[in-house]
Amino acid sequence: MEQDLLKLRRWMSHGSARQFYTEIAYKIVDQGYEAEIIGNTVTCYLVKKQGGFLGIGARKVKTPVLVVTQRDHEVDIDARNADPEFVAGLTELLRAH
Repeated sequence: MEQDLLKLRRWMSHGSARQFYTEIAYKIVDQGYEAEIIGNTVTCYLVKKQGGFLGIGARKVKTPVLVVTQRDHEVDIDARNADPEFVAGLTELLRAH
């Protein structure tokens, strides 16, 4: 996973947090994830629906799987809370870019 985190850091250091968000947001939605940007922090979530009857009244539950913050020219990834499966999948999607 460290190699994948290093690849993400390198990839994000070439642009802004907004560019990173724009690049990944549409790629991860088909796999059940969502991205959100607040300031210079991009957070990716696993989205699951819970409750309800036949999908009616179900609520979306978001679990953070990756938090990336860009400050000046530094990229900080919260490795303790990063989901290894998501990080590996994201690096594959970015490699296909």
